[in-house]
Amino acid sequence: MQQNGRMISIFFSIFIISSLFFLPAAASETGTDEQETVLKASWGSSGGDWGFPSPLTFYPRGPGYIMTSYCFDALVWPNETGDMIGLLASSWKSSEDGLEWTFQLREGVTWHDGEPFSANDVAFTYDYIKGKASISPIGSGWYNTEIIESVEALDDHTVRIKLNRPYAPFMQQVAAVVPIMPEHIWKNVSDPSKYMEKDASIGTGPFILEDYDKDQQSYKYSANENYFLGKPVIDTLIYVKTSDPVISLKTGEIDQSSLTLDQVKALNDSDNLKVINGPGYWVYRLRFNIPSNNILNNTDVRKAIYYSLDCEDIESRVLHGGGVAGNPGYVPPYSSWYNPDVAQYTYDIETANKMLDDAGYQNKDMDGIRLDAAGKKLEFQLLYTSDQQSQRLAELIQSYLKGVGIGVVLKPGDMKTVDGLVGAGNFDLAIYSHGTSTDPARMLNSFSTSTGWNSTEFTALAEEQMGTMDENQRKALVAQMQVLIADNVPTIPIMYRNVYSACNQEKLDGFFYTPGGVGGGVPTEYNKLVFIYGTSGGNSENLGNSTGNTADSMGIFGNIAILVCAFALKTRKQQ
Repeated sequence: MQQNGRMISIFFSIFIISSLFFLPAAASETGTDEQETVLKASWGSSGGDWGFPSPLTFYPRGPGYIMTSYCFDALVWPNETGDMIGLLASSWKSSEDGLEWTFQLREGVTWHDGEPFSANDVAFTYDYIKGKASISPIGSGWYNTEIIESVEALDDHTVRIKLNRPYAPFMQQVAAVVPIMPEHIWKNVSDPSKYMEKDASIGTGPFILEDYDKDQQSYKYSANENYFLGKPVIDTLIYVKTSDPVISLKTGEIDQSSLTLDQVKALNDSDNLKVINGPGYWVYRLRFNIPSNNILNNTDVRKAIYYSLDCEDIESRVLHGGGVAGNPGYVPPYSSWYNPDVAQYTYDIETANKMLDDAGYQNKDMDGIRLDAAGKKLEFQLLYTSDQQSQRLAELIQSYLKGVGIGVVLKPGDMKTVDGLVGAGNFDLAIYSHGTSTDPARMLNSFSTSTGWNSTEFTALAEEQMGTMDENQRKALVAQMQVLIADNVPTIPIMYRNVYSACNQEKLDGFFYTPGGVGGGVPTEYNKLVFIYGTSGGNSENLGNSTGNTADSMGIFGNIAILVCAFALKTRKQQ
Protein backbone atom coordinates (compact mmCIF):
# COMPACT_ATOMS: atom_id res chain seq x y z
CA MET A 1 0.00 0.00 0.00
CA GLN A 2 2.81 2.37 0.97
CA GLN A 3 4.73 1.33 -2.15
CA ASN A 4 1.76 2.27 -4.40
CA GLY A 5 1.45 5.58 -2.61
CA ARG A 6 5.11 6.30 -3.21
CA MET A 7 4.72 5.37 -6.89
CA ILE A 8 1.75 7.68 -7.30
CA SER A 9 3.66 10.53 -5.65
CA ILE A 10 6.65 9.95 -7.92
CA PHE A 11 4.58 9.90 -11.09
CA PHE A 12 2.58 12.95 -10.10
CA SER A 13 5.88 14.71 -9.55
CA ILE A 14 7.03 13.62 -13.02
CA PHE A 15 3.78 14.90 -14.49
CA ILE A 16 4.06 18.31 -12.82
CA ILE A 17 7.72 18.71 -13.77
CA SER A 18 7.11 17.64 -17.37
CA SER A 19 4.16 20.02 -17.62
CA LEU A 20 6.20 22.91 -16.30
CA PHE A 21 9.07 22.02 -18.63
CA PHE A 22 7.18 21.48 -21.86
CA LEU A 23 4.33 24.00 -21.65
CA PRO A 24 6.57 27.07 -21.52
CA ALA A 25 8.56 25.64 -24.42
CA ALA A 26 5.40 25.39 -26.46
CA ALA A 27 4.35 28.89 -25.50
CA SER A 28 7.68 30.29 -26.64
CA GLU A 29 7.47 28.31 -29.86
CA THR A 30 3.96 29.34 -30.97
CA GLY A 31 3.76 32.33 -28.67
CA THR A 32 1.00 33.64 -26.53
CA ASP A 33 1.35 36.69 -28.76
CA GLU A 34 -0.28 36.65 -32.16
CA GLN A 35 1.96 35.76 -35.05
CA GLU A 36 2.92 38.47 -37.51
CA THR A 37 0.42 39.06 -40.31
CA VAL A 38 2.08 39.65 -43.66
CA LEU A 39 0.17 40.78 -46.74
CA LYS A 40 1.97 40.45 -50.06
CA ALA A 41 0.33 42.48 -52.83
CA SER A 42 0.92 43.33 -56.46
CA TRP A 43 -0.22 46.02 -58.85
CA GLY A 44 -1.03 43.30 -61.36
CA SER A 45 0.67 43.16 -64.72
CA SER A 46 1.26 46.91 -64.93
CA GLY A 47 4.67 46.89 -63.28
CA GLY A 48 6.03 47.47 -59.82
CA ASP A 49 8.39 50.47 -59.62
CA TRP A 50 6.53 53.67 -58.84
CA GLY A 51 9.44 55.66 -57.46
CA PHE A 52 10.76 56.32 -53.99
CA PRO A 53 7.75 56.94 -51.72
CA SER A 54 8.35 60.47 -50.53
CA PRO A 55 6.19 63.50 -51.42
CA LEU A 56 8.46 64.84 -54.18
CA THR A 57 10.09 61.71 -55.63
CA PHE A 58 7.30 59.23 -56.42
CA TYR A 59 6.45 58.51 -60.05
CA PRO A 60 3.42 60.74 -60.77
CA ARG A 61 1.81 58.26 -63.16
CA GLY A 62 0.18 55.21 -61.68
CA PRO A 63 0.11 54.40 -57.97
CA GLY A 64 3.22 56.29 -56.89
CA TYR A 65 1.18 58.61 -54.70
CA ILE A 66 -0.53 55.65 -53.04
CA MET A 67 2.82 54.12 -52.08
CA THR A 68 3.72 57.48 -50.54
CA SER A 69 0.40 57.84 -48.72
CA TYR A 70 1.19 54.82 -46.56
CA CYS A 71 3.99 56.82 -44.93
CA PHE A 72 2.58 60.35 -45.07
CA ASP A 73 -0.76 61.79 -43.99
CA ALA A 74 -2.71 64.75 -45.30
CA LEU A 75 -4.91 66.95 -43.14
CA VAL A 76 -8.05 65.07 -44.21
CA TRP A 77 -8.81 61.90 -46.16
CA PRO A 78 -11.82 60.32 -47.92
CA ASN A 79 -13.45 57.31 -46.29
CA GLU A 80 -15.36 54.41 -47.87
CA THR A 81 -18.33 56.66 -48.72
CA GLY A 82 -16.12 59.42 -50.17
CA ASP A 83 -16.77 61.75 -47.22
CA MET A 84 -13.81 63.60 -45.73
CA ILE A 85 -12.65 62.55 -42.29
CA GLY A 86 -9.87 64.09 -40.25
CA LEU A 87 -6.41 62.59 -40.38
CA LEU A 88 -3.89 65.05 -38.98
CA ALA A 89 -6.76 67.50 -38.53
CA SER A 90 -9.41 66.78 -35.91
CA SER A 91 -11.76 69.56 -37.08
CA TRP A 92 -11.90 72.45 -39.53
CA LYS A 93 -13.95 75.46 -40.61
CA SER A 94 -13.91 77.97 -43.45
CA SER A 95 -14.88 81.59 -43.87
CA GLU A 96 -18.06 82.40 -45.80
CA ASP A 97 -16.10 83.58 -48.82
CA GLY A 98 -14.01 80.38 -48.86
CA LEU A 99 -10.74 82.29 -48.61
CA GLU A 100 -9.73 81.22 -45.13
CA TRP A 101 -9.55 77.70 -43.68
CA THR A 102 -8.70 76.93 -40.06
CA PHE A 103 -7.69 73.41 -39.02
CA GLN A 104 -7.51 72.13 -35.47
CA LEU A 105 -4.84 69.42 -35.38
CA ARG A 106 -4.70 66.19 -33.42
CA GLU A 107 -2.65 66.22 -30.27
CA GLY A 108 -0.15 63.51 -29.35
CA VAL A 109 0.77 62.64 -32.95
CA THR A 110 4.41 61.74 -33.54
CA TRP A 111 6.58 61.19 -36.60
CA HIS A 112 7.98 57.74 -37.27
CA ASP A 113 11.23 58.79 -35.58
CA GLY A 114 9.40 59.77 -32.39
CA GLU A 115 9.57 63.54 -32.86
CA PRO A 116 6.29 65.38 -32.09
CA PHE A 117 4.11 66.63 -34.93
CA SER A 118 2.90 70.23 -34.78
CA ALA A 119 1.27 73.00 -36.78
CA ASN A 120 4.74 74.25 -37.72
CA ASP A 121 5.17 71.11 -39.85
CA VAL A 122 1.98 71.91 -41.75
CA ALA A 123 3.01 75.50 -42.44
CA PHE A 124 6.49 74.33 -43.45
CA THR A 125 5.14 71.68 -45.86
CA TYR A 126 2.89 73.98 -47.83
CA ASP A 127 5.61 76.61 -48.14
CA TYR A 128 8.27 74.02 -48.98
CA ILE A 129 6.29 72.26 -51.71
CA LYS A 130 5.25 75.57 -53.22
CA GLY A 131 8.86 76.78 -53.20
CA LYS A 132 10.26 73.56 -54.69
CA ALA A 133 7.71 73.24 -57.50
CA SER A 134 10.28 74.36 -60.08
CA ILE A 135 12.79 71.73 -58.88
CA SER A 136 10.44 68.76 -58.63
CA PRO A 137 7.79 68.53 -61.36
CA ILE A 138 5.68 66.55 -58.89
CA GLY A 139 5.27 69.72 -56.86
CA SER A 140 3.60 71.69 -59.62
CA GLY A 141 1.98 68.73 -61.36
CA TRP A 142 0.37 67.03 -58.35
CA TYR A 143 -0.16 69.62 -55.61
CA ASN A 144 -2.13 72.77 -56.22
CA THR A 145 -0.25 75.18 -53.97
CA GLU A 146 -0.55 78.03 -56.46
CA ILE A 147 -3.83 79.08 -54.83
CA ILE A 148 -2.19 79.30 -51.37
CA GLU A 149 -1.51 82.84 -50.19
CA SER A 150 -0.19 81.98 -46.74
CA VAL A 151 -0.12 79.25 -44.12
CA GLU A 152 0.29 80.22 -40.48
CA ALA A 153 0.68 78.16 -37.32
CA LEU A 154 -1.51 79.95 -34.77
CA ASP A 155 -0.32 77.65 -31.99
CA ASP A 156 1.07 74.10 -31.75
CA HIS A 157 -2.21 72.55 -32.85
CA THR A 158 -3.96 75.18 -34.96
CA VAL A 159 -3.13 76.19 -38.51
CA ARG A 160 -4.74 78.78 -40.76
CA ILE A 161 -4.57 78.54 -44.56
CA LYS A 162 -5.41 81.63 -46.60
CA LEU A 163 -6.19 81.35 -50.31
CA ASN A 164 -5.60 84.02 -52.92
CA ARG A 165 -9.01 83.29 -54.46
CA PRO A 166 -12.03 81.05 -53.73
CA TYR A 167 -11.35 77.44 -54.71
CA ALA A 168 -14.37 75.13 -54.70
CA PRO A 169 -12.50 71.79 -54.53
CA PHE A 170 -10.06 72.90 -51.80
CA MET A 171 -10.83 70.00 -49.45
CA GLN A 172 -10.73 67.30 -52.16
CA GLN A 173 -7.80 68.63 -54.18
CA VAL A 174 -5.59 70.31 -51.57
CA ALA A 175 -6.30 69.45 -47.94
CA ALA A 176 -6.81 65.75 -48.79
CA VAL A 177 -3.82 65.58 -51.14
CA VAL A 178 -0.81 67.51 -49.79
CA PRO A 179 1.22 65.08 -47.62
CA ILE A 180 2.55 66.77 -44.50
CA MET A 181 6.35 66.54 -44.17
CA PRO A 182 8.52 66.80 -41.01
CA GLU A 183 10.25 70.16 -40.88
CA HIS A 184 13.17 68.80 -38.84
CA ILE A 185 14.13 66.48 -41.71
CA TRP A 186 13.38 68.55 -44.79
CA LYS A 187 14.30 72.11 -43.78
CA ASN A 188 17.91 71.64 -44.92
CA VAL A 189 17.16 69.60 -48.07
CA SER A 190 17.72 71.88 -51.05
CA ASP A 191 16.74 69.43 -53.80
CA PRO A 192 13.93 67.09 -52.68
CA SER A 193 13.78 65.39 -56.08
CA LYS A 194 17.16 63.77 -55.36
CA TYR A 195 16.83 63.14 -51.64
CA MET A 196 16.08 59.46 -51.07
CA GLU A 197 17.80 58.70 -47.78
CA LYS A 198 16.17 56.50 -45.18
CA ASP A 199 14.66 59.44 -43.31
CA ALA A 200 13.09 60.80 -46.52
CA SER A 201 10.16 58.43 -46.00
CA ILE A 202 9.55 59.38 -42.35
CA GLY A 203 6.00 60.57 -41.92
CA THR A 204 3.09 60.14 -39.52
CA GLY A 205 1.34 57.50 -41.65
CA PRO A 206 0.14 54.00 -40.75
CA PHE A 207 3.19 52.30 -42.25
CA ILE A 208 6.95 52.74 -42.02
CA LEU A 209 9.06 52.08 -45.11
CA GLU A 210 11.51 49.25 -44.44
CA ASP A 211 12.82 48.70 -47.96
CA TYR A 212 12.43 50.04 -51.49
CA ASP A 213 14.20 48.15 -54.27
CA LYS A 214 14.06 49.91 -57.62
CA ASP A 215 15.66 46.98 -59.48
CA GLN A 216 13.38 44.34 -57.95
CA GLN A 217 10.44 46.76 -58.13
CA SER A 218 9.42 45.96 -54.58
CA TYR A 219 8.32 47.82 -51.47
CA LYS A 220 8.24 46.62 -47.87
CA TYR A 221 6.44 48.44 -45.06
CA SER A 222 6.00 47.66 -41.37
CA ALA A 223 3.03 48.74 -39.26
CA ASN A 224 3.29 51.97 -37.30
CA GLU A 225 2.34 50.67 -33.86
CA ASN A 226 1.80 54.22 -32.60
CA TYR A 227 -0.50 55.35 -35.40
CA PHE A 228 -3.09 57.78 -34.04
CA LEU A 229 -6.04 55.88 -35.61
CA GLY A 230 -4.78 52.59 -34.19
CA LYS A 231 -2.19 50.05 -35.24
CA PRO A 232 -2.82 48.61 -38.74
CA VAL A 233 -4.32 45.13 -38.84
CA ILE A 234 -1.43 44.07 -41.10
CA ASP A 235 2.02 43.90 -39.51
CA THR A 236 3.98 43.82 -42.76
CA LEU A 237 2.86 45.05 -46.17
CA ILE A 238 4.89 44.00 -49.21
CA TYR A 239 4.44 44.92 -52.88
CA VAL A 240 6.14 42.77 -55.49
CA LYS A 241 6.09 42.56 -59.26
CA THR A 242 4.41 39.57 -60.87
CA SER A 243 4.08 38.71 -64.53
CA ASP A 244 0.88 36.72 -63.97
CA PRO A 245 -1.19 37.85 -60.97
CA VAL A 246 -3.78 35.11 -61.51
CA ILE A 247 -1.26 32.30 -61.08
CA SER A 248 0.42 34.15 -58.22
CA LEU A 249 -2.93 34.50 -56.42
CA LYS A 250 -3.86 30.87 -56.94
CA THR A 251 -0.49 29.56 -55.71
CA GLY A 252 -0.41 31.92 -52.75
CA GLU A 253 2.71 33.70 -53.98
CA ILE A 254 0.75 36.92 -53.43
CA ASP A 255 -2.33 37.60 -51.32
CA GLN A 256 -3.84 40.52 -53.23
CA SER A 257 -3.70 42.13 -56.66
CA SER A 258 -5.36 44.59 -59.00
CA LEU A 259 -6.91 42.74 -61.95
CA THR A 260 -8.71 43.09 -65.24
CA LEU A 261 -12.10 41.47 -65.84
CA ASP A 262 -10.46 38.72 -67.90
CA GLN A 263 -8.14 37.95 -65.01
CA VAL A 264 -11.06 37.87 -62.59
CA LYS A 265 -12.77 35.28 -64.79
CA ALA A 266 -9.57 33.21 -64.87
CA LEU A 267 -9.60 32.88 -61.07
CA ASN A 268 -12.40 30.32 -61.45
CA ASP A 269 -14.17 31.34 -58.24
CA SER A 270 -11.33 30.42 -55.90
CA ASP A 271 -12.99 30.03 -52.51
CA ASN A 272 -10.50 32.04 -50.46
CA LEU A 273 -10.30 34.98 -52.88
CA LYS A 274 -12.75 37.85 -52.54
CA VAL A 275 -13.23 39.99 -55.66
CA ILE A 276 -14.44 43.59 -55.61
CA ASN A 277 -15.03 46.02 -58.47
CA GLY A 278 -15.82 49.66 -59.03
CA PRO A 279 -15.99 52.47 -61.58
CA GLY A 280 -12.44 53.04 -62.68
CA TYR A 281 -12.26 56.62 -63.89
CA TRP A 282 -9.43 55.05 -65.85
CA VAL A 283 -9.50 56.30 -69.42
CA TYR A 284 -7.95 55.01 -72.62
CA ARG A 285 -7.83 58.00 -74.94
CA LEU A 286 -6.35 58.80 -78.29
CA ARG A 287 -4.10 61.80 -77.94
CA PHE A 288 -3.27 64.13 -80.85
CA ASN A 289 -0.15 66.23 -81.20
CA ILE A 290 -2.22 69.32 -81.92
CA PRO A 291 0.49 71.97 -81.56
CA SER A 292 3.10 70.31 -83.79
CA ASN A 293 1.13 68.41 -86.42
CA ASN A 294 -0.61 70.66 -88.94
CA ILE A 295 -2.85 67.85 -90.18
CA LEU A 296 -4.06 66.90 -86.71
CA ASN A 297 -4.49 70.56 -85.87
CA ASN A 298 -7.47 70.44 -88.24
CA THR A 299 -10.62 69.86 -86.17
CA ASP A 300 -12.41 68.18 -89.10
CA VAL A 301 -9.63 65.58 -89.43
CA ARG A 302 -9.91 64.78 -85.72
CA LYS A 303 -13.70 64.47 -86.05
CA ALA A 304 -13.29 62.18 -89.07
CA ILE A 305 -11.01 59.95 -87.02
CA TYR A 306 -13.62 59.86 -84.25
CA TYR A 307 -16.38 58.84 -86.71
CA SER A 308 -14.13 56.06 -88.04
CA LEU A 309 -13.80 54.39 -84.63
CA ASP A 310 -16.46 52.09 -83.20
CA CYS A 311 -15.76 52.64 -79.50
CA GLU A 312 -18.43 50.18 -78.36
CA ASP A 313 -16.84 47.43 -80.45
CA ILE A 314 -13.33 48.37 -79.32
CA GLU A 315 -14.35 48.17 -75.65
CA SER A 316 -15.87 44.72 -76.15
CA ARG A 317 -12.74 43.48 -77.93
CA VAL A 318 -10.22 44.96 -75.51
CA LEU A 319 -11.96 44.98 -72.11
CA HIS A 320 -14.59 42.31 -72.92
CA GLY A 321 -17.29 44.15 -71.02
CA GLY A 322 -14.98 45.30 -68.24
CA GLY A 323 -15.56 48.96 -69.03
CA VAL A 324 -17.75 51.47 -70.86
CA ALA A 325 -17.32 53.27 -74.16
CA GLY A 326 -15.97 56.79 -73.95
CA ASN A 327 -18.06 59.94 -73.81
CA PRO A 328 -17.18 62.70 -76.32
CA GLY A 329 -17.44 65.21 -73.46
CA TYR A 330 -14.75 63.18 -71.66
CA VAL A 331 -16.54 62.85 -68.30
CA PRO A 332 -17.59 59.20 -67.79
CA PRO A 333 -21.33 58.48 -67.62
CA TYR A 334 -21.22 57.26 -64.01
CA SER A 335 -19.86 60.61 -62.79
CA SER A 336 -22.15 63.09 -61.04
CA TRP A 337 -20.66 65.75 -63.37
CA TYR A 338 -21.61 63.90 -66.56
CA ASN A 339 -23.44 65.86 -69.28
CA PRO A 340 -25.17 63.59 -71.85
CA ASP A 341 -26.23 66.50 -74.06
CA VAL A 342 -23.06 66.84 -76.13
CA ALA A 343 -22.14 66.10 -79.75
CA GLN A 344 -21.99 62.36 -80.46
CA TYR A 345 -19.69 60.50 -82.85
CA THR A 346 -21.32 57.18 -83.51
CA TYR A 347 -19.43 54.87 -85.87
CA ASP A 348 -20.10 56.28 -89.36
CA ILE A 349 -17.72 55.36 -92.19
CA GLU A 350 -19.63 57.41 -94.75
CA THR A 351 -19.36 60.61 -92.70
CA ALA A 352 -15.70 59.98 -91.95
CA ASN A 353 -14.85 59.48 -95.63
CA LYS A 354 -16.73 62.63 -96.69
CA MET A 355 -14.96 64.76 -94.08
CA LEU A 356 -11.55 63.49 -95.20
CA ASP A 357 -12.44 64.12 -98.84
CA ASP A 358 -13.50 67.66 -97.98
CA ALA A 359 -10.24 68.16 -96.08
CA GLY A 360 -8.32 67.58 -99.34
CA TYR A 361 -7.42 63.88 -99.17
CA GLN A 362 -9.51 62.48 -102.02
CA ASN A 363 -6.73 60.52 -103.76
CA LYS A 364 -5.32 57.18 -102.57
CA ASP A 365 -2.24 55.10 -103.31
CA MET A 366 -2.20 51.43 -104.29
CA ASP A 367 -2.54 50.41 -100.66
CA GLY A 368 -5.65 52.50 -100.17
CA ILE A 369 -3.91 55.17 -98.09
CA ARG A 370 -5.09 58.72 -98.75
CA LEU A 371 -2.78 61.31 -100.30
CA ASP A 372 -2.73 65.08 -100.04
CA ALA A 373 -2.46 67.41 -103.04
CA ALA A 374 1.34 66.97 -103.10
CA GLY A 375 1.04 63.18 -103.08
CA LYS A 376 2.12 62.79 -99.42
CA LYS A 377 0.54 59.93 -97.48
CA LEU A 378 -2.02 60.63 -94.77
CA GLU A 379 -0.10 58.49 -92.31
CA PHE A 380 0.68 58.81 -88.60
CA GLN A 381 2.86 57.09 -86.06
CA LEU A 382 0.88 55.69 -83.11
CA LEU A 383 2.76 55.60 -79.82
CA TYR A 384 1.53 53.32 -76.99
CA THR A 385 2.67 51.32 -73.99
CA SER A 386 3.39 47.67 -74.69
CA ASP A 387 0.95 46.10 -72.23
CA GLN A 388 -1.54 43.61 -73.60
CA GLN A 389 -4.60 45.87 -73.58
CA SER A 390 -2.85 48.85 -75.17
CA GLN A 391 -1.33 46.57 -77.79
CA ARG A 392 -4.76 45.23 -78.73
CA LEU A 393 -6.21 48.74 -78.73
CA ALA A 394 -3.43 50.00 -81.01
CA GLU A 395 -4.04 47.19 -83.49
CA LEU A 396 -7.77 47.93 -83.60
CA ILE A 397 -7.20 51.66 -84.12
CA GLN A 398 -4.77 50.83 -86.93
CA SER A 399 -7.38 48.60 -88.55
CA TYR A 400 -10.26 51.07 -88.20
CA LEU A 401 -8.25 54.01 -89.55
CA LYS A 402 -7.02 51.97 -92.50
CA GLY A 403 -10.71 51.45 -93.31
CA VAL A 404 -11.01 55.17 -94.09
CA GLY A 405 -7.64 55.44 -95.78
CA ILE A 406 -5.45 56.63 -92.90
CA GLY A 407 -2.15 54.82 -92.47
CA VAL A 408 -0.90 54.03 -88.97
CA VAL A 409 2.61 52.89 -88.01
CA LEU A 410 2.69 51.24 -84.58
CA LYS A 411 5.38 52.24 -82.10
CA PRO A 412 5.25 50.47 -78.71
CA GLY A 413 7.35 51.32 -75.66
CA ASP A 414 7.37 51.10 -71.88
CA MET A 415 5.37 53.65 -69.90
CA LYS A 416 8.25 55.94 -69.02
CA THR A 417 9.49 56.00 -72.62
CA VAL A 418 6.02 56.81 -73.93
CA ASP A 419 5.54 59.51 -71.28
CA GLY A 420 8.90 61.02 -72.18
CA LEU A 421 8.19 61.13 -75.92
CA VAL A 422 4.71 62.59 -75.41
CA GLY A 423 6.02 65.13 -72.94
CA ALA A 424 8.67 66.22 -75.42
CA GLY A 425 6.13 66.44 -78.24
CA ASN A 426 7.84 63.68 -80.26
CA PHE A 427 4.73 61.87 -81.49
CA ASP A 428 1.79 62.07 -83.90
CA LEU A 429 -0.84 59.97 -82.16
CA ALA A 430 -0.59 58.30 -78.77
CA ILE A 431 -2.74 55.95 -76.75
CA TYR A 432 -2.77 57.42 -73.30
CA SER A 433 -4.25 55.44 -70.43
CA HIS A 434 -4.44 56.96 -66.97
CA GLY A 435 -6.64 57.58 -64.00
CA THR A 436 -8.69 60.74 -63.81
CA SER A 437 -10.11 62.65 -60.91
CA THR A 438 -13.84 62.74 -60.32
CA ASP A 439 -13.54 66.46 -59.68
CA PRO A 440 -13.48 68.62 -62.83
CA ALA A 441 -10.74 70.77 -61.34
CA ARG A 442 -8.31 68.01 -62.25
CA MET A 443 -10.32 66.02 -64.75
CA LEU A 444 -10.96 68.88 -67.18
CA ASN A 445 -8.91 71.92 -66.23
CA SER A 446 -5.67 70.31 -67.37
CA PHE A 447 -6.90 69.92 -70.95
CA SER A 448 -4.82 72.74 -72.34
CA THR A 449 -1.60 71.04 -71.19
CA SER A 450 -2.68 67.42 -71.62
CA THR A 451 -3.98 67.87 -75.17
CA GLY A 452 -2.26 70.96 -76.55
CA TRP A 453 -5.70 72.44 -77.27
CA ASN A 454 -5.90 76.11 -76.38
CA SER A 455 -9.38 77.56 -76.17
CA THR A 456 -9.91 80.88 -74.45
CA GLU A 457 -13.59 80.07 -73.92
CA PHE A 458 -12.77 76.73 -72.30
CA THR A 459 -10.06 78.26 -70.10
CA ALA A 460 -12.45 80.99 -68.92
CA LEU A 461 -15.06 78.38 -67.95
CA ALA A 462 -12.40 76.32 -66.19
CA GLU A 463 -11.34 79.26 -64.06
CA GLU A 464 -14.91 80.24 -63.28
CA GLN A 465 -16.05 76.79 -62.18
CA MET A 466 -13.14 76.42 -59.78
CA GLY A 467 -14.12 79.60 -57.98
CA THR A 468 -17.85 78.88 -57.91
CA MET A 469 -18.81 77.70 -54.43
CA ASP A 470 -22.46 76.95 -55.33
CA GLU A 471 -22.45 73.36 -56.61
CA ASN A 472 -25.42 73.70 -58.96
CA GLN A 473 -23.92 76.75 -60.63
CA ARG A 474 -20.61 74.95 -60.86
CA LYS A 475 -22.25 71.93 -62.54
CA ALA A 476 -23.78 74.19 -65.18
CA LEU A 477 -20.33 75.56 -66.02
CA VAL A 478 -18.82 72.08 -66.15
CA ALA A 479 -21.61 70.99 -68.51
CA GLN A 480 -20.62 73.80 -70.90
CA MET A 481 -17.00 72.66 -70.73
CA GLN A 482 -18.03 69.18 -71.86
CA VAL A 483 -19.94 70.65 -74.81
CA LEU A 484 -16.79 72.45 -75.95
CA ILE A 485 -14.68 69.30 -75.62
CA ALA A 486 -17.13 67.27 -77.70
CA ASP A 487 -17.39 70.00 -80.34
CA ASN A 488 -13.63 70.38 -80.77
CA VAL A 489 -12.37 66.79 -80.18
CA PRO A 490 -9.01 67.73 -78.62
CA THR A 491 -8.77 64.07 -77.61
CA ILE A 492 -10.85 60.93 -78.12
CA PRO A 493 -11.86 59.12 -74.92
CA ILE A 494 -12.21 55.65 -76.39
CA MET A 495 -13.24 53.82 -73.24
CA TYR A 496 -13.18 53.82 -69.45
CA ARG A 497 -11.96 50.69 -67.73
CA ASN A 498 -13.65 49.38 -64.61
CA VAL A 499 -11.36 48.39 -61.77
CA TYR A 500 -11.19 44.98 -60.13
CA SER A 501 -9.12 43.40 -57.41
CA ALA A 502 -8.95 40.12 -55.52
CA CYS A 503 -7.64 39.40 -52.04
CA ASN A 504 -7.19 36.32 -49.91
CA GLN A 505 -9.81 37.19 -47.30
CA GLU A 506 -8.11 34.90 -44.80
CA LYS A 507 -5.34 37.50 -44.78
CA LEU A 508 -7.35 40.72 -45.07
CA ASP A 509 -10.99 41.56 -45.65
CA GLY A 510 -12.52 44.98 -46.15
CA PHE A 511 -11.06 46.38 -49.38
CA PHE A 512 -13.27 48.97 -51.08
CA TYR A 513 -13.21 51.49 -53.91
CA THR A 514 -13.52 55.05 -52.64
CA PRO A 515 -16.15 57.14 -54.46
CA GLY A 516 -14.12 59.90 -56.04
CA GLY A 517 -10.86 58.08 -55.46
CA VAL A 518 -8.07 59.08 -53.10
CA GLY A 519 -5.24 61.57 -53.44
CA GLY A 520 -7.40 63.89 -55.51
CA GLY A 521 -9.00 61.13 -57.55
CA VAL A 522 -6.80 58.03 -57.86
CA PRO A 523 -9.18 55.09 -58.58
CA THR A 524 -7.74 52.36 -56.39
CA GLU A 525 -8.67 49.78 -53.80
CA TYR A 526 -5.66 50.86 -51.73
CA ASN A 527 -7.31 53.45 -49.51
CA LYS A 528 -5.02 53.19 -46.49
CA LEU A 529 -8.03 53.17 -44.16
CA VAL A 530 -8.66 49.54 -45.11
CA PHE A 531 -5.50 48.63 -43.22
CA ILE A 532 -6.92 50.34 -40.14
CA TYR A 533 -10.58 49.35 -40.24
CA GLY A 534 -10.38 46.11 -42.22
CA THR A 535 -10.22 42.68 -40.60
CA SER A 536 -7.27 40.36 -40.68
CA GLY A 537 -8.12 36.67 -40.72
CA GLY A 538 -4.54 35.80 -39.86
CA ASN A 539 -4.98 36.85 -36.24
CA SER A 540 -7.83 34.46 -35.47
CA GLU A 541 -6.00 31.64 -37.24
CA ASN A 542 -2.89 32.22 -35.18
CA LEU A 543 -4.87 32.21 -31.96
CA GLY A 544 -6.44 28.91 -32.96
CA ASN A 545 -3.10 27.35 -33.79
CA SER A 546 -1.64 28.58 -30.55
CA THR A 547 -4.36 26.88 -28.52
CA GLY A 548 -4.02 23.61 -30.41
CA ASN A 549 -0.24 23.51 -30.19
CA THR A 550 -0.30 24.23 -26.47
CA ALA A 551 -2.50 21.23 -25.88
CA ASP A 552 -0.23 18.99 -27.94
CA SER A 553 2.92 20.35 -26.36
CA MET A 554 2.63 18.20 -23.25
CA GLY A 555 4.30 15.68 -25.48
CA ILE A 556 5.11 12.07 -24.87
CA PHE A 557 6.40 12.49 -21.32
CA GLY A 558 3.27 14.22 -20.12
CA ASN A 559 1.07 11.54 -21.69
CA ILE A 560 3.18 8.76 -20.22
CA ALA A 561 2.94 10.34 -16.78
CA ILE A 562 -0.85 10.44 -17.03
CA LEU A 563 -1.04 6.82 -18.17
CA VAL A 564 1.28 5.59 -15.44
CA CYS A 565 -0.69 7.43 -12.76
CA ALA A 566 -3.90 5.96 -14.07
CA PHE A 567 -2.37 2.46 -14.04
CA ALA A 568 -1.13 2.89 -10.46
CA LEU A 569 -4.53 4.04 -9.27
CA LYS A 570 -6.18 1.06 -10.92
CA THR A 571 -3.70 -1.34 -9.28
CA ARG A 572 -4.30 0.25 -5.91
CA LYS A 573 -8.05 -0.14 -6.31
CA GLN A 574 -7.71 -3.81 -7.21
CA GLN A 575 -5.67 -4.42 -4.10
